[in-house]
Amino acid sequence: MNLRRVFLNRAFRLFLMVLIIFTLIYLSVNLGACEPGKRVIKIGNQAVLSGKYRSFGEDQMVSIKLAASKLSPVRIGGFDYEIEVVTKDDEGNPEKAFLVAQEMASEEVAAVVGSTFSGTTKVSIPVYEEYGIPVISPSAQKTEISKMGNIFFRMVMNNEQKIENIADFIKNEINPQKLILINNQEEDSIKLVDYLREVLSNYGIETAKPMSIKMSEEDVAVIAENLLIEGPDTIFFCGSYNELASLMTKAREIGLGSRFITEKLGMDDKIFVLADAQYLEGLIAIIPEPPSLAKYSPQDPKAVNFWHDFNNYLSRMEDSDISIDSPGDYAPYCYDSVFIIIEAMKRSNSISPKDYIDELKTTSYDGLVGHIEFDSNGDRVNPLSTVFIVKDGAWIRY
Repeated sequence: MNLRRVFLNRAFRLFLMVLIIFTLIYLSVNLGACEPGKRVIKIGNQAVLSGKYRSFGEDQMVSIKLAASKLSPVRIGGFDYEIEVVTKDDEGNPEKAFLVAQEMASEEVAAVVGSTFSGTTKVSIPVYEEYGIPVISPSAQKTEISKMGNIFFRMVMNNEQKIENIADFIKNEINPQKLILINNQEEDSIKLVDYLREVLSNYGIETAKPMSIKMSEEDVAVIAENLLIEGPDTIFFCGSYNELASLMTKAREIGLGSRFITEKLGMDDKIFVLADAQYLEGLIAIIPEPPSLAKYSPQDPKAVNFWHDFNNYLSRMEDSDISIDSPGDYAPYCYDSVFIIIEAMKRSNSISPKDYIDELKTTSYDGLVGHIEFDSNGDRVNPLSTVFIVKDGAWIRY
């Protein structure tokens, strides 16, 4: 009986010792996690980081990490947080993007910037919607994406806004008497021109059925002659700068004096190599970028500082596999995305998506990409385009 009592006492002491050890471990881990310096906000970075489009994803990754380095640590709700960027490559593949979205949700990110393309963004949104995780897109432009849920926000203008800005300029600045629209038979060009025609019609500017041409040398000659017969005062051409150079050269050679207007693909310095400057004089290009960022614009101090900060940060990164050497077109949109997320968290005093998402919806922020507000679909309110014109062989602000 005495031996049994001793055994029980030893067992009890062993049990008590194990319990104390585990308790100490638990308290050590959890109290450590509660230290102000250990609190973390996870921002997801979903992008294409492999294949021929990897530069877009690298641009996004560097911009987000730069923004995080500027903001971290950040004080929210009385606590200091480090910002951790969780990066995942969706390869620009919709099936992979769906899996990446699930991984991001399982890692409990507080927000996601991405994905790079409209297709990968579209399949990711339902996953983030299920978990209530806000998605900020710096580059996806298809209009229908913003109608898929209540957690999506877009930093760039959507495709319809881009065209509506072109229509506004044509109506308010040009008010043509006879306008002819031309596409180059590519899908995006056809869609842009068709929607432009629809918007212009709503403004009371009627146009004939758009001309659709494949830009071979023979077609250019024929279309130029047809344009001369039609006698429009204004021509809108949606296609590449080399196609536009060919068309304007032929048109001017046969005496057509119509005003030419184009969009982003038609604007490039290389056009002056392909066509005589006198033939290009007066060419107008309407670009879906704010004046602070648009190429050929006067240098904006904030944009210049960002360019230097980006390059300095890039030079210090340890990842030698990065292929880019400077910020691309969408870098400022990625950078501003992180700032508006953190600003919404500050206003709500919480890093929880369910707490700060309403503040995100009421964003009013002046960033690199101009003034940022969102409508009920998460699209930008009144995003600005920039207009350029060719004068004396150079692009200048209109």
